[in-house]
Amino acid sequence: MPTLRFARVETALGPMWVVESELGVAHSTRSEPLDALLSALRRRFPQSVPMPDELSGEWVEAAITGGPLPPVDLRGLPAFDTAVYRAVREVPPGETETYGAVAAIVGSPMAARAVGNAMARCPLFPAVPCHRVVRASDGWSGWGSEPALKRRLLAAERATS
Repeated sequence: MPTLRFARVETALGPMWVVESELGVAHSTRSEPLDALLSALRRRFPQSVPMPDELSGEWVEAAITGGPLPPVDLRGLPAFDTAVYRAVREVPPGETETYGAVAAIVGSPMAARAVGNAMARCPLFPAVPCHRVVRASDGWSGWGSEPALKRRLLAAERATS
């Protein structure tokens, strides 16, 4: 039975839950209570056992400054979301794509709203750099209630690129 290792790590973005499997980062989130995290993991990985562990989360710091992205475990996610997350991981640090452009990349050019929904429920930030996807009209909407954080992350990436 596969094991999911998880830990609460301190990052430049504040405390985060980081979950790793044998394939890579399986889940990472900034604002989820432990019981919600474990419930989400049981739904997505019903054959796995989530186990607390000591994880460094060093990849988080690298990812939020435009460094290398860690491998990710996309098992248990909808096929459309998986395609979107793979496409978003290809957007270079400091650059952006629109929701519509990502929709076209994944073969669904009319699905910009669906891309936005996939980004909103992404369980892998910053291993999937959601902040690099913007709205065509103004670029800063979406991303929950944190467009200022989106701007800050992109500025940090541009400064190190």
